[in-house]
Amino acid sequence: MAVDEFSVPAHVEKKLKELGYAVDTSMDAYIRSWYGWYSGGDDWYRDGYRDLQGCHRARMRMSIRPAKRVAMEWASLLVTDDTQVSVEGAGANDWLQKWLKRANFWPTGQMVVEKAFAMGTAAWALWFDLGAGGAGIKVRRYDARMVRPLSWDEEGVSECAFVTRAAVAGRRVDQLQVHAPDPETGTYHIRTYLFSEGEEQDAEAAGVIADFDTLQDCPTFGIIKPALENTVVDLSPFGQSVFADALDAIKAVDLAYDSLFQEVELTAAKVFVDESMVDVRSQDGRVIPSPRVEGRLFRRLAGQDPTKNLISIYSPEIRVEPLRGAFDVALAELGDLCGFGQQYFTLDKNGGIKTATEVAADNSALMRNVRKHENVLRGAVQRVVTSLLNCVRIHYGAPIEEDFGPVQVQFDDSVIADTQTE
Repeated sequence: MAVDEFSVPAHVEKKLKELGYAVDTSMDAYIRSWYGWYSGGDDWYRDGYRDLQGCHRARMRMSIRPAKRVAMEWASLLVTDDTQVSVEGAGANDWLQKWLKRANFWPTGQMVVEKAFAMGTAAWALWFDLGAGGAGIKVRRYDARMVRPLSWDEEGVSECAFVTRAAVAGRRVDQLQVHAPDPETGTYHIRTYLFSEGEEQDAEAAGVIADFDTLQDCPTFGIIKPALENTVVDLSPFGQSVFADALDAIKAVDLAYDSLFQEVELTAAKVFVDESMVDVRSQDGRVIPSPRVEGRLFRRLAGQDPTKNLISIYSPEIRVEPLRGAFDVALAELGDLCGFGQQYFTLDKNGGIKTATEVAADNSALMRNVRKHENVLRGAVQRVVTSLLNCVRIHYGAPIEEDFGPVQVQFDDSVIADTQTE
């Protein structure tokens, strides 16, 4: 478990219920489990055993963090610096391009997409600082642990709460923001609540607008999910981790990796020395054994044969190739189950793992899955950018056309396809 790992506090859940929302927590256990695999903190990595004296011991299995690697690879395939977002309106498009560059949107976007694919869900949501001009509007990132969908249907989530930690005057507070439309006007409001040590605080006194009307009807957030059916909780607004069906493959990869380097350690040369060579006697006749040297020097019982070697070296044969083969098979299955195809994660002759730039462009399984995920991600980007442009025109007076046209998203697939030709 990560140090100070985030979870939604009970007093925040209580507040949502007071506001009339029935909070769905059915996915929480799965999200925590997926985060454990993503962070490498799952209990499976603690390998328990008994030593020769019968005492319980534990060691940490060696790992290449396969779950994190899978999420990182999907984020790097889907979101790059060359991903483009544009609109037809000249004024709106000019402002948008400057904002995307200033906000470092795509590099930070990779981080939120990585967590969405790791835990099944993430989100972008608007955040306002009305005293900072056009630069005061930001798009904040939230992972599945911080997202609480409140109203949804087959069209998606229409009301959502986001829970984070913040600091006000040096004090740590929990911040709850509810993004929901006003039932009378239909415009989206952002309502903010602050809690310190479990007690609700006055948000206005902390310089926060308690109820901010965005004066526009487009959702002020975009939910990011992999293009996968959620098979763990039916009809849930949350998505499913991209490695949810590959946990056994993750274990196989790390078991093979751990075994490979355990083999290196256990087959290291060991020196066995006769007791007569290592024991010393003190003046009172006590036998004091000499210390071991880096775990490589061992005592051997004294023999009766005077011709017996007093020092012997044991160096067993190392089995690298069979274990390397098992590691390669496990990597292929991991890639296949996570949507990359069997050739994505393979070992090269030097033992490194090949990735996208070394995978053939005709990998049809990879291309099909890239397209599926892009279509879902495109919807989240369009939603939040539309709301962003509306709000910056209304609240900051930016020179943006009222009808700036649909938001267009062009992903960069040049790693696995000829984007320019396409």
